[in-house]
Parts: sequence; structure tokens; C-alpha cells
Amino acid sequence: MVSTSVYAEAMEWTFERFGPLNVPRVWIPEKHFVRAVLNGESISFTRKTDEGYFGLGIGSEPAILSDWNEFALPQSLSEELTAEFTTHHRWETHSIAVSEKSYSLEILEEDDVIETFLATYAPDSSARPGNPEIQFWGCVRNDDGEIAAIASITQWESGEYMLSSVATHAEMRGRGFAQSVCAGVLGLSYDRGIERVNLVVLSSNTPAISAYRKLGFQEIGKFVSYSR
Repeated sequence: MVSTSVYAEAMEWTFERFGPLNVPRVWIPEKHFVRAVLNGESISFTRKTDEGYFGLGIGSEPAILSDWNEFALPQSLSEELTAEFTTHHRWETHSIAVSEKSYSLEILEEDDVIETFLATYAPDSSARPGNPEIQFWGCVRNDDGEIAAIASITQWESGEYMLSSVATHAEMRGRGFAQSVCAGVLGLSYDRGIERVNLVVLSSNTPAISAYRKLGFQEIGKFVSYSR
């Protein structure tokens, strides 16, 4: 195994083995990067968090480092390798190169309206009004003028842009509103000069994954979250 504390070198390893479209570019910001360990064709990243160290392993045989208190490993790893750890969520990251398309979207700027909608229909949403990473919020409405779905674009510390906090009115689900609002925020992203948008979704949320694929998102990694 080879280790580096130089972020540029770690990302070069990643690009060489996994291409320019990879999960570490989304999850590992340079300012919190600690080190990367190269094990054959697999790489393990360590980043500093408020709680300690977060680890991200990619490839078929990533090193699982002893100082990680929380970490994510590929879903393809054998359960025997992770049996001693506490398992949390199974999730995946998807990405899309945004392009110029016609869209319909209303910009939302009323924090209280957004927060009430999220609290009612998507209380576990990670991005909330007032968060510094928020770039903008958008919504689509039904024929009666009621908000049917909302979504935001955020910019993570890695510099990557994310589709975040997609939420649909409970009585309006299954009618294409979520896909419409996502298409809208992607269209506005293009207009604002954003070239690529990523997202994170639970692997169990198959309806959302299907909708994202219809929009053109490509899966770039599937992981399981663990803790010691």
C-alpha cells in the first residue's frame, strides 16, 4: 500500500483508475482531506469531520483504516469484511452533465414557505432554508396554484453542485411533479453556468432513482454507511 497526504496526487490516482466522474470528487473537499491510501486498484480516502474521521473506500479491496469512526464502502464488498461494524444506510451517488433545455420553474425565496413544506412532506431533507450551501430553491405548482413539488441546488465544500431536498406534496405524488421540478432546477443550473449536478439517494428509493434516470442521471457509485 502507498499513502499520500497531497490532495492533488490522491485525485490523480482516482482519475487514472476511475475516470473524471467519480465519488471522491463529490465527497472529499480539499480543505478537509487528510490522506489517501492506494491498495492496488482501490483507494481509501480520509477526511476530517467534527466528530473525528470519515473514510470513503472505492474499488474492490479498499483499506479499512483504524482511525475511521464513520465510513462508506462499496455495496459490492463481502459482508464478512464488514461484519464487525454497525451498518447504516445503503445509498448511491448519481451525476448528470446539464444541458440547455426548455423548462418551467418558479424560484422560491420565502424561507418560511420552504421550511413548512419540507417539515410537512420531507422532514428528513438535508438541505434547509438558510444553509450556506444553498444556491437556489425552485418549485412547480398544480393547476390550482398550490405548490406541488420543490427542490434546491446546493454547492458542497468539494465544490460540486448537488440536487438536494426534492419534496412533493403528499396528495400530488405520482403525477410527475417531482420530475418536473428536477428538470426545472437542472435547466436553471445550466442558465447559471453550472456544468454538472450530482445527487445522493437511498438505494431503497427506487421510484426516485427511476425518475432521476429518466432525467439522464448516471450512477457513479453505490455504497453502504458504517460506524464503529
